[in-house]
Amino acid sequence: MLVVGVHVGVNFGPDAMRYLYAGKGVPVPRPFNLRWLLPTICRTEPVRWWIVWAVSWPLLAGSMVWWRVVAGDDWKVAAASAALLVGLPGILGPTVSIPIQVDLPATALVVFGCAVTQYSMIAGIGVFALAAMMRETAPVVAALWLWSLWPLLALFPVIVAAILIRPGADPMGGELQRIADHPIRTALEYHAGRWRDGWLMVAPWGICLAGLYGADWRLLTVIAVAYLQLLVATDTVRLVQHVAGVPLAIAAATVVPTNWLVLAVVAHIVWWRQPERI
Repeated sequence: MLVVGVHVGVNFGPDAMRYLYAGKGVPVPRPFNLRWLLPTICRTEPVRWWIVWAVSWPLLAGSMVWWRVVAGDDWKVAAASAALLVGLPGILGPTVSIPIQVDLPATALVVFGCAVTQYSMIAGIGVFALAAMMRETAPVVAALWLWSLWPLLALFPVIVAAILIRPGADPMGGELQRIADHPIRTALEYHAGRWRDGWLMVAPWGICLAGLYGADWRLLTVIAVAYLQLLVATDTVRLVQHVAGVPLAIAAATVVPTNWLVLAVVAHIVWWRQPERI
């Protein structure tokens, strides 16, 4: 089924298609050429992609709880942080990228790595390096979340991949090739008229917006970096929430009174209006 999809482009979004092409050994444009691990393992086998996607959810939630408890948060706050995180529409992502995506497994590994660093920074860097083979920005995200330069050592496999795996033309051509050739120009075109659209830029955060109350400069920096991505990419919610979702969920769970956490989580995970997910 997936092999046919690679040829006719049915049912999958452009990012998913690029991973399928990469899984068949077809050159793909930057930065998709750097995300070689999952296409190498899963190729065009649906079961493999579904297993990775399914396992990523408990890994993400469990690692979040583990990290926050070890970091000193109350277990209720830790559990709420995990629930708020997995409830974000951008973490789920668009239907056309399920299960063929690298965002969810990479984010799950980064959170797992953050928990591991509470015991060993070296071991944590190893986890971040593995995540970097899935998504090249993983070490940078880890550095922002931990507010440490050490995770940047995990960029080494990204550098190696950039040297050994040369990018190619977009296998689907057309508009997608134009996006690959002119990321800034097309990003501005795709976001034109929507920079102040609250349903796109703000509403998808749900209860996580409470984390902005009393936010320190480090959290604001992470959020700023997350939104700066929109200057070079055509997607929105998926991108910003995979970068800023973790620290904002933690901040929100910390700010909301403990007695209100269950209600806050319920209000957050239920969609009161179909949210933007791309």
